[in-house]
Amino acid sequence: MKKIFYPLTLLFLYTLLSACASTTKDIEVETASDPKVNLEAYEKYAWLGSAEILNDPEGKWQPAKFDISSDIKFLIDNELREKGLTEVADEDAEVAISFFTGVDMEAQDLKADPKTNVEIPNNVPRAALIVVALDIKTGYVIWMGVATGEVQTGTTVKEKKARIAYAVKKMFNPRFYDSWGK
Repeated sequence: MKKIFYPLTLLFLYTLLSACASTTKDIEVETASDPKVNLEAYEKYAWLGSAEILNDPEGKWQPAKFDISSDIKFLIDNELREKGLTEVADEDAEVAISFFTGVDMEAQDLKADPKTNVEIPNNVPRAALIVVALDIKTGYVIWMGVATGEVQTGTTVKEKKARIAYAVKKMFNPRFYDSWGK
């Protein structure tokens, strides 16, 4: 039984990981921090706010059927807690956190025509998430993460949530989030 169970478990895990990778392969994440700032010294944060931007002159955008902002805030809160930061009232905070989301339904990309190998403009709607950490005393940005990806049509709420979770997790992952790990 063990001989059958182990390979089936590996096959299941491989399939699960492959499915996740295919739904997130277009998502790119970059982070940057002020090299003069010791991010590990910060312990308390408060929310500054969030904003949404939409460029959709033809009305193609189909909003998600869930509160994206609440999900993003929840995911960021979890990541910050894992890093040892505590959410406090505004007046006690050392860092202010905010995020911005945007969708550009008019975004263009170059696509190579396979017959002629000539690159032609192609409409590829894009979405972005920007997370910013601001030092309250100085007013300077001390850390920023940016995730961008293609707008996916025909995906389920579960897939949309998985894509957002992937972007936030990757933003705060120690390999990418190299200067604020505890």
